[in-house]
Amino acid sequence: MSIRRIALGLAVGLVLADSSIVVLALPQIYRDFGVSVSAVTWVLVSFNLVLALAALPAAMVARRVGPGRATAVGLAIFAGGGLACGLSTHISTLIVARCLQAVGGAAAVTGALELLPSAVGSERRAATVWAAAGAAGAALGPAIGGLLTELVSWQSIFLVQVPAALIAGVPLLQVVREEGTRETVEAEVRSPGRPHLPANLALGLVSAALAAALFLVVLLLIEGWRRSPIAAAAAVSVIPVAALLAAPLSRTVPDARARAAAGAILIGGGLAGLGLLPRATILATIPPQVLVGVGLSLVLSALTETALEGRAPQAIHGGWTIAARHAGVVIGLLVLTPVFTADLVDERHAAEQAGTAALLDAKLSPLLKIELGTRLADRLGAQKGRVPVIAPAFEPAPSDPADRASWDSLHADLQDQLDRAATHAFSTSFLIAAGFGLAALLPIGLARRRERVLL
Repeated sequence: MSIRRIALGLAVGLVLADSSIVVLALPQIYRDFGVSVSAVTWVLVSFNLVLALAALPAAMVARRVGPGRATAVGLAIFAGGGLACGLSTHISTLIVARCLQAVGGAAAVTGALELLPSAVGSERRAATVWAAAGAAGAALGPAIGGLLTELVSWQSIFLVQVPAALIAGVPLLQVVREEGTRETVEAEVRSPGRPHLPANLALGLVSAALAAALFLVVLLLIEGWRRSPIAAAAAVSVIPVAALLAAPLSRTVPDARARAAAGAILIGGGLAGLGLLPRATILATIPPQVLVGVGLSLVLSALTETALEGRAPQAIHGGWTIAARHAGVVIGLLVLTPVFTADLVDERHAAEQAGTAALLDAKLSPLLKIELGTRLADRLGAQKGRVPVIAPAFEPAPSDPADRASWDSLHADLQDQLDRAATHAFSTSFLIAAGFGLAALLPIGLARRRERVLL
């Protein structure tokens, strides 16, 4: 495997990982900056929105100035944006820096697709490598981000991208030198054909569903069930692990549309499973995440290959696929964020009412009930609308054995109320996301039908 191929794969994976790498850090970011969940969502939305808007213009620029130059400059801008993100002290500057990263990332990923055929031997193989690197980056992003957030800080997520982007750019300097003459660049300019609309539409719908799979699972684990970022990172690593293990399976199904359809169904089924979780336990999320991971392995590669196959120049059509994918991510986030935030507020209120009733019915003395009620009210007030951590309110426990038993039973009952409320608050959003995944079957079917008509 050539160094250039590795560098290009790293560049694509690094940029597309950035569309999801910050997911596990969002709770810490909005605590540090004192903003709402809806506001901090724009740390994700801004990157994906600008990447979607900039992808096609960046591809056109790459054709004019040369893909090597575009990729190298794009990686430099991406690195500079990452440094600005890591040094940000306000949510607005972080969002602006994310937009800068997206502009550089758009140039890097579209230019890389134009460079890959010479590195791997064919345009078909280049499309496969490009799609695989992007899918791996998007899937691994949350787990890597969670580990860095827990072990170092959320700022480290962006700071480590600076040397990574520069390392990926160094092997491309030779390509830049080869593009030193205007004649070389002009020789690469070809008229683009039409984009594959059904495949790109399906990519957008699937990406909207996958954004939910990553974003909602992370928020459910950290904000709903109050797990640590490192525990959440371990949990969501199920998706990329399943995707990697399922990669050989995709090679056994030569029909790209059959793979895409199967992947969309698996993603839809996995998200529906997450929307119908029976209890608040990480183990219950694993089987649905496995389905999503296998579906991811099948559908992204199949749709990207379909969108690029036989279409030149590949940078332009790669720009269309990037635009479709990340527009889908933006739509998914914008549709689902208000749904689950409103449901979370409603479920929290319902849990508080049920908890009040349980406290009044508990077999405790009136004085203990008043004391505990005051502690719980203080905890609820301190959490500012979030799902509260109530364990500190139950410490210290009463010394009398009879009171202690009722005290512990009430603690378990209230915690169960909160866990069930948090789980249910995300159900509607997961089911809507499942609908996005299954809706991709329509353009996938239209793609098959259109090709049959052409035959």
